[in-house]
Amino acid sequence: MTKVLLPVDGSAFSNRALDQVLRMAHGGERLELHLLSVQLPIDSGHARMFVSDDDIAAYHRDEGLAVLEPYRARLDAAGVDYRWHVLVGHVAETIARFAEEQQFDKVVMGTHGRTGMTHLLMGSVAQNVTRRLKIPVELVN
Repeated sequence: MTKVLLPVDGSAFSNRALDQVLRMAHGGERLELHLLSVQLPIDSGHARMFVSDDDIAAYHRDEGLAVLEPYRARLDAAGVDYRWHVLVGHVAETIARFAEEQQFDKVVMGTHGRTGMTHLLMGSVAQNVTRRLKIPVELVN
């Protein structure tokens, strides 16, 4: 069984990465699939003065679940088992650290994110994840 991490962000590239994972699953490959949304931390000390840690955690969870919702719906409809995770941190570092800690065999992800800046930087998150990991990272364009 191949343990696969699928980080998603709501972009068309993430949708195509999910398409690739579905092809793998329906092609007979046995997968232990983990779906991941990484939320950026709220680093502003000013915001933290007025909002509790519990409220910030709930915000991150809600935002992460909103990102995961369409992917979860597609996986459920396809009958593919998976686990989901919402983490908070800088995106590439968090993906790579999670992949190492959880001992994934492979990461499948889009080449670009959903933001214009990420698009301009030629997929800096994907490049940084690839650079940080020793396991295969399949980039889907």
